[in-house]
Amino acid sequence: MSSIGERALISRLSEIFNAPEGEEKGQEGILIGAGSDDCAVLYLKGEDCLVVTTDMLHRTTDFPAEMTPWQMGWMSAAVNLSDIAAMGAEPAGLLMAIGMPADTEIVFVEELARGIQACAGFCGTAVIGGDLDTHAELTITGTAWEELKKASSS
Repeated sequence: MSSIGERALISRLSEIFNAPEGEEKGQEGILIGAGSDDCAVLYLKGEDCLVVTTDMLHRTTDFPAEMTPWQMGWMSAAVNLSDIAAMGAEPAGLLMAIGMPADTEIVFVEELARGIQACAGFCGTAVIGGDLDTHAELTITGTAWEELKKASSS
């Protein structure tokens, strides 16, 4: 990946994930799909759309050494919630999946969670679930969404 960079790789993968129009069931419901923006936008029933995003952060590449666990938590929530805000939406909820080494101190995990919760509260939403697992390095993935009315064409 380092030979072409993240944005170029996203562009290539978007070409793979985006089937030609009408080729796959469900494609007609995608207003903004893979790689088009920070969020996907899907048509739902009636006048509703779903704005959804996900981001993954890793200890060695995304968090400076001097960051506290609370700051890491805040940042992990913020990267997802800011994507929703960038689409003009307010987040309805946040799912957080955290992979961490087995020897991670409980106080570290609690402070990480407090940072996530503080950011979610600041943005007017809540953490509604997620997943915990052991992993070789701290890895945090968030998913945020909001349901909106379709924009009128007038």
